[in-house]
Amino acid sequence: MKLWLLSDTHNRHNELRIPSGIDAVIHCGDESESGNEWLNEPEARAFFEWYSSLEVPQKIFVPGNHSTAIERGLVKPEQYPKVRFLIHDQTSLNGLIVFGTPYTPKFFNWSYMREREDLDIVWQSIPDEVDILISHGPPKGMLDVTRDFNTRNPVHVGSKSLTRHVTQRIKPMVHAFGHIHDEPSIRNFGMVNDGSTTFVNCSCCNIGGKLVNHGFVLEIDAQSKTILHASLP
Repeated sequence: MKLWLLSDTHNRHNELRIPSGIDAVIHCGDESESGNEWLNEPEARAFFEWYSSLEVPQKIFVPGNHSTAIERGLVKPEQYPKVRFLIHDQTSLNGLIVFGTPYTPKFFNWSYMREREDLDIVWQSIPDEVDILISHGPPKGMLDVTRDFNTRNPVHVGSKSLTRHVTQRIKPMVHAFGHIHDEPSIRNFGMVNDGSTTFVNCSCCNIGGKLVNHGFVLEIDAQSKTILHASLP
């Protein structure tokens, strides 16, 4: 199975290089940009019309903090039947269990955000047996570096409790996410292997909103639950 992972396209989806021969695509959130749900709605609809039209048999989407029209109910999953929305829910993909969650640590007033101390109970409800975990935000320490607003020093901003649940309990084959972008002298887009899990930050736009990445393509053996090959589109 060939899987295309991408995230944080922020209205730039028409600029993406679309790989051929893909069996499934997973978008990890932030398809749109505006924080105002009424302005966000046409942005999101333009994305989902494009996403629904992709010649890819299976399409999965997990919202992000910029998915305000979805959280406020202006864009409803049932309006796009070709797309499987995972809003802290799971599905099966070629026999693999995929769980998607949109929640991230609170940062200003965006969507699907929770206080850091409240996230542990959210992560507790993720099942133990997950093959592909999709979270909009990263676990702490994994491709999650940005600059502190005050000091401008690099800091890890992912969820510490998510790291604990992923590395100690869930141990998925793949954990894909976005949310934290590339910025000058800092690159978060990439893959890291840690134990039995491959962590993938597949954010496509940089911190300035320019599309600089096109996601990752993973070739996966669903029976043995192993990654055979990883490449760029």
